Amino acid sequence: MTTDAGFEVPQESRASDDTKSLNLRELWAAVYRSRFWIALIMGACIAGAVAYSLVATRLYKSKVSIEVRQEAEKVLGTEADREGAASKNDAERFLQTQLQIIRSRGVAQAVAENLGLYRGDAFLDTMKVKPAEAGTPNQSLQEIHREQVEQVLIAKVNVEYTGNTRIAELTFVSPDPRLSARVANAYADGFIRNNLARKFDSSSYALEFLRNQLSEAQQRLERAEQQALAYARRVRLVDPSNAAGSVSGAPQSLLSAQLVQLNQVYSGAVADRIAAEEKWHQTQALPDFRVPEVLANPAVQTLLEQRAQSAATYRQQLSTRQADYPTVVEAAAQGREIDRQVRAIATDVRQTVKSQYDVAVSREQTLARQIERLKGTTLDEQSQGIQLSILRREAETSRQQYDALLRRYNSLNAEAGVQTNNLSIVDKAEISEAPSWPRLPLILALAIFVGLLLSFACVVLREQLFDAVRVPDDITGRLRLPLLGSIPQTANIQAEIADPKSSISEAFNSVRTALALSEGGMPRTVLFTSSQAGEGKSSSCHALAFSIARLGKKVIIVDADLRRPNAHRLFGVGNQDGLTNVLAGFLPAAAAIQSPRGDGVDLLPAGEIPPNPSELVNSAQFMALINELTGRYDAVLIDSAPVLGIADAIILASEVEATVFVIEAGRNSVRGATNAIARLRGSSSSLAGALLTKYDPGRLGYGYGSDYRYEYRYQS
Repeated sequence: MTTDAGFEVPQESRASDDTKSLNLRELWAAVYRSRFWIALIMGACIAGAVAYSLVATRLYKSKVSIEVRQEAEKVLGTEADREGAASKNDAERFLQTQLQIIRSRGVAQAVAENLGLYRGDAFLDTMKVKPAEAGTPNQSLQEIHREQVEQVLIAKVNVEYTGNTRIAELTFVSPDPRLSARVANAYADGFIRNNLARKFDSSSYALEFLRNQLSEAQQRLERAEQQALAYARRVRLVDPSNAAGSVSGAPQSLLSAQLVQLNQVYSGAVADRIAAEEKWHQTQALPDFRVPEVLANPAVQTLLEQRAQSAATYRQQLSTRQADYPTVVEAAAQGREIDRQVRAIATDVRQTVKSQYDVAVSREQTLARQIERLKGTTLDEQSQGIQLSILRREAETSRQQYDALLRRYNSLNAEAGVQTNNLSIVDKAEISEAPSWPRLPLILALAIFVGLLLSFACVVLREQLFDAVRVPDDITGRLRLPLLGSIPQTANIQAEIADPKSSISEAFNSVRTALALSEGGMPRTVLFTSSQAGEGKSSSCHALAFSIARLGKKVIIVDADLRRPNAHRLFGVGNQDGLTNVLAGFLPAAAAIQSPRGDGVDLLPAGEIPPNPSELVNSAQFMALINELTGRYDAVLIDSAPVLGIADAIILASEVEATVFVIEAGRNSVRGATNAIARLRGSSSSLAGALLTKYDPGRLGYGYGSDYRYEYRYQS
């Protein structure tokens, strides 16, 4: 946007209504940050692809087309129905099975025998395979040689089904184009012969196998029926419908109904015990005055009112009399007696909660014992019926198996000897003139694809390992903090702060405005802290002080970083006398305050580094000093130590009106910043927001033309 003063301040956060643009920008930024790694990966992949294309062996492919028809014998009159059912349900499975048969060891052996590939090592030499030189204790050299030939044939042959037709394309690849054509044609012939022989053998084997299976199934059926009848007579069971008629086997009896009802009561008892246990644990962990039952007790409320009155009386008496005065002693004793009574009531309340928990535990255990007794009785009642049901189901299963085998045997017996060939060659293989491999365009495409995958993995890995707070949206979206402003990267921040029209000054004017528009108006005391040292909190405190002073207000900077003070360096003054001397009582505050430039910004330097910084900032003297400065100045800006690993900032954050969390762009991880923010929030501090410093969108991959750009220019 363009203000009336004639300078442009574009938006500091990306548009939230364009999710796609947001994702593309983040992706581009991540890629830009890893651009050198991506270039290295892509260059290596392409160079490797070119080198492989130059040294790879030239391979030639020959193809033969085979028609694979679904089997449909037209002899018995029922084949049409079988064909229709097979076409709907098993056509794809049938065709895929045929393709796997082509690549079987039996077909490979037939091809090797037909072409004489077992004789000598000519075939293996042509295929660039080293022949075996010696056998093993279990295999002779000739057996190993035959196995090598078969493995090469199976590895180099490939068969594909086009999908829309029943044409299978069989291909063979080798360094010799003539050999490729011969082997491909031999494979087609061997597959057809193998198919015919397999059908004849399968019909004969199937009939003999089914004959044996029928005999065994009949014997199993007779045994199962006899066992079921004998068991029913032995245990005198006439109709065990309570077990056999139910899938789950749950009996409908008085004992089972009692067990179900008792289980429901037990579930309620468990819930009551859990609630009582949780209530007891909460009561144990809470102090007396945090227990809800204690606070709700009317007697406690009355005693608390009396204690408040007694404490007021005690303070009033103590303000005018000595501690050993009788009325003062009496008021103190009365307060102690009230405290004792409150503790006694709290103890009784805790004991009541404990008694409720003990009763719930005892009730749960009693119900559990009763359930266990009922379980044993119910299982004994069901066991006999369940066993008879198992025997009857076994008999029924045996009967179904026998009927299915009998139908299949009759069908095969009628169809034996009427199998027809369902394979035929459509196009024979021809000698290829051009090699099929290597294909440079395909290899380059694969190399580029692999390079892109590796580059993507590299980008993701780098982003996960270096997941930092980089842009203003990371503060609002990932850290869940209000964004007070983003400060551009600059080489000379002192000069930028001194120039009221610089981009740095305008950025801190925006921070000043954001603080002024916050709830409650401009805070009188503002604390500056960060996750770690060197993120720009001292410079930010310095710059905001001058921004507020330009409005004609009196501002003081208190350097409370008693471990690594830096505020005095920004002003170019000494650090001999300062905050530590004032807190130690060696020097009044007025004597330690400096006015280096006389422009409305005063400085209280840190002074000498003390051995106990945390104790000094947590002292009553420090808070008294802040209250004194608040009465003399319009704004008190406190430069504190970092949050992580040090307690100084946590202590100070609970005592000021607003805390500004300073984050250097691209330095802090999201987890580290989140931990620091959690520590600040744990101190019940009022976090006004975060300030992103040293922000350079071009270095982070977002480009200087993005909407994170912040510049100052005059309108022409």
